[in-house]
Amino acid sequence: MKKLFLALSLVGCLFASNSASALDSREVMDKLLLYIPNRIVDAFDMFTVDLGVGPVVEAQLMATRAVWGGAGIGLACKAYKAHNRQYGFGIEEGWYWSFVTVSDENFSLSRGTSLVKKYVEMRAGFPTPDRRTYGFFDGPRDYWAIGGSLGCLVTGDLFIHPVEWADFALGFFFIDIKGDDFTLDDFR
Repeated sequence: MKKLFLALSLVGCLFASNSASALDSREVMDKLLLYIPNRIVDAFDMFTVDLGVGPVVEAQLMATRAVWGGAGIGLACKAYKAHNRQYGFGIEEGWYWSFVTVSDENFSLSRGTSLVKKYVEMRAGFPTPDRRTYGFFDGPRDYWAIGGSLGCLVTGDLFIHPVEWADFALGFFFIDIKGDDFTLDDFR
């Protein structure tokens, strides 16, 4: 039994050394030096909180864009801490309604600060995750978000992002499924 564990350990060491040599020493340094800052930023990516004011009325609950219900209409000036590291201010306007899996919307974020991604969403029927606005790495909206919005003249959004939770958990093992961990080149 001891010989079997010794043989498996040697195979594991050989595999680890081959995969480690494939990594650039710069990548290893990035992962180690920025480990804690990347975990902190990944923790902040797990949720969205947006607050706004304006002539708006809305109420919605969402268990992904495929299953959500509610309606809203109006214009709101909002402060964002949103999906895919959007921080800043913007103006949302339009209308939407949804009943479980059927929805219709004409909604946009047309003006905002530089870190808030602008978009226009005009669609009817079942929303699909292949639309540009739901882009996995850089889309302004998260198809997989769970949460809701509520407001009348003052409005707020609160969502959690399951994919970001997975990215946060896997980050402890140096796996970055979102490809958004910082490197030393980001600070040059």
